[in-house]
Amino acid sequence: DTILSESDIITFHVPLQRNGKYKTFHLGNHELFAKCKKQVTIINSSRGEVINNADLLDALNHNQIDEAILDVWENEPDIHPELLNNTLIATPHIAGYSVDGKANGTAMSVQAISRFFNFPLKQWYPDNLPEPANPVIELDAANQSLQEILIDCILHTYNIMEDDARLRNNPESFEQQRGSYPVRREFGAYKIRLKNASDFIKKNLNKIGFNDVEVIYKDL
Repeated sequence: DTILSESDIITFHVPLQRNGKYKTFHLGNHELFAKCKKQVTIINSSRGEVINNADLLDALNHNQIDEAILDVWENEPDIHPELLNNTLIATPHIAGYSVDGKANGTAMSVQAISRFFNFPLKQWYPDNLPEPANPVIELDAANQSLQEILIDCILHTYNIMEDDARLRNNPESFEQQRGSYPVRREFGAYKIRLKNASDFIKKNLNKIGFNDVEVIYKDL
């Protein structure tokens, strides 16, 4: 209850369990939203049924919570149009649809099958993954905070508002948008070249997944 009442962001990352001790079905409901601070942002990128969408819409309409960001929805692909219109950011269940995410999932399956049948593919991983359109991020860190640098780097890799616009413009094509999802690479596919940066900035970029960070010049 203390966490709920004090958190600025509550984000759901759980499997869908409909029954049992650790049931997550409608974990986000009227009772939970009532315990939240009004300024909270609710994010769901797990499974649509983890949040009661009717309760979430009611909480938004009555200013019980401030904002909602949804990648997953109840009754997909027939998502609730009013809830869509009331979200801050809306995407068509594509949080795991990066090229890297698909490659990792495929590799895990192939390797597991290979171990079971003793095939020579226990270390298999797909090669020749498509490169991002702009794989090098060049930034001058002078007079920029760490948060500003992180934002610039993250937004270079992925503009989530493009996904949001596609869904809002044509929610009926929910499944088609998933099936024809454009190439999106994760942070590890990018090289960052930083001017006037410090090791502190480099280490923080490494921590969130930017593995190839070059500090070109440090202004002393």
